[in-house]
Amino acid sequence: MNARDTKAGGLQSDNAPMRNARQVLVGQLEKAAAGLGDPKRTDLSIHEIRKELKRARATLRLLRDCLGDALYRRENSLLRDTARPLTPVRDAKVLFETLRHHDPHQGAPNPAAFARGFYVLLGERRRAAKSRLRNGDLLRAAAGLRASARRAAALPARRLARGQASVALKSAYKSARKAFARAYTTRTDECLHEWRKQTKYFASEIEIVLGFGPKRFAKSCKRANKLAGQLGDDHDLALLTDEVLRHAKGAHAPGRDDTVQELLAHLAERRRHLQRKALRLGRRLYSDKARRYELKRRYQQ
Repeated sequence: MNARDTKAGGLQSDNAPMRNARQVLVGQLEKAAAGLGDPKRTDLSIHEIRKELKRARATLRLLRDCLGDALYRRENSLLRDTARPLTPVRDAKVLFETLRHHDPHQGAPNPAAFARGFYVLLGERRRAAKSRLRNGDLLRAAAGLRASARRAAALPARRLARGQASVALKSAYKSARKAFARAYTTRTDECLHEWRKQTKYFASEIEIVLGFGPKRFAKSCKRANKLAGQLGDDHDLALLTDEVLRHAKGAHAPGRDDTVQELLAHLAERRRHLQRKALRLGRRLYSDKARRYELKRRYQQ
């Protein structure tokens, strides 16, 4: 611990949430950088790196007042741009696995022509997405993350003292609750996806504060993570549905292949089930006022 980070002049103490958030962010950035620098990267490790970058962006939001808007935007853009090339690899992997899990005829001795062609297409897309990742680009991205980690570690106590965990947490909750209200009304894929993103941000932020906040936060944390998982599964099914329709139009008319219609019906029913569960859980999670996430002074210092 640096001497400048000791408690003095009303600055936050060693166990303050913002200090912990900074430590968490440094760890997340270093972990993602190590993954990008690993020459034995797999589809699974790429997926984990992407998730770590998402968690880091949530932690960055918690620290926004400490960083200031200009530095926050710079660091957030760095994390976003680092994750972007990894998305096609993640999507290709998830689409293939989601299809295998939900294909009613998975393992059939004589799969329909559509199914055979679709599996081949997804397999090719998965390999192509991974081949587009250049080792030099990933190593440069890793270096950028390490530099960001050093900047975060160097944040002085006076900057950390600017932040208030309550303000950041309530803001995250309000954003997620607003996204829930839009999704509840429209039920579009875009709104459901935005609801999932905001819920995941809130879940990640509350996990950091949980070690300092009241135990009642634990239930909200559990619900938020469960909800984000349900919405994530629904998003994967939405992506798969779009790909099935796109491939069916290129191969042959969906109405001429019972396999296509059966698969689409299965995906639609599964999505309805997930969305019903998510909306029920969302009503429970977002029925509170934001002030529920107000931290008492003893948790802030």
